[in-house]
Amino acid sequence: MALPSFDGAWPERKGMKPRILVLEIRDKDRVEASPLCWIVVEREEKYERDSNGEICSASIRLSYRRITGKHPSYESGHGQFDGSYSRFFNTVSLTSSSIATGSVYLGLPELHGQRIGTYLMNVIVEWVQQWPDAAVNPIELRMGQARADNKARRNRFYEQFGLRFDYVDSGKREGLSRPMQVRALNVVETWRKNIFEHTMFDHLAECLDAVESAQAELAALNRAYVWLREEQKNAEARPFRWAIKRLYNQSSGLVTAGLILAVCISLFWFKTK
Repeated sequence: MALPSFDGAWPERKGMKPRILVLEIRDKDRVEASPLCWIVVEREEKYERDSNGEICSASIRLSYRRITGKHPSYESGHGQFDGSYSRFFNTVSLTSSSIATGSVYLGLPELHGQRIGTYLMNVIVEWVQQWPDAAVNPIELRMGQARADNKARRNRFYEQFGLRFDYVDSGKREGLSRPMQVRALNVVETWRKNIFEHTMFDHLAECLDAVESAQAELAALNRAYVWLREEQKNAEARPFRWAIKRLYNQSSGLVTAGLILAVCISLFWFKTK
């Protein structure tokens, strides 16, 4: 029997990914290196319908939490991205569970620039494409949302999805996105270069395999350690006898091979004679 949160598709839209996925995050500049961390993402969708079964409002929430990582000094490791739709206003929001202006914040400060925010926002963008004629609610950029050296990256983050802003200053530190329809939004898949999706079952299976392999290796090392300790005790108790035994064990193969060769030569000599 399937577990819906791990396996099942959303009843409203067939063929969807599981509700819960594990993201393997690798350094975008060193993808071949070990993962930077693993993040669990849970997707929640809610739909309200009228008497005819038509969607009148909907919302999506992506909750994420880091479960492992190389850097225990992360300030935080969890948060959420929200989106919504209103048929009454014919509007979608890419940043809020209600139709309001807003912006997004990724609660993984030491992982900024690793395309995690791009992955999450892209899920929201794909979701709102159910309503291509709806207007995209404005996204507001404020002075305090990013550091001075991070403003350009923040702006590029939104602009890659097709959003265009009217900035209030030449430094592009504050601004409001221009009116647009959902159909003009871009789906962005650059995250595929360093972020890899795993089902929860696959991730757990990989973890169990790693544990079993480590346990088998540890058992082999323990057996080797016990044998070496025994050898050390024998060497300390009877060093001469231990040395002779070791010499015999190391040369026994050569002695056996020599005897076999001597017998063969003897048989050949007698036969020819």
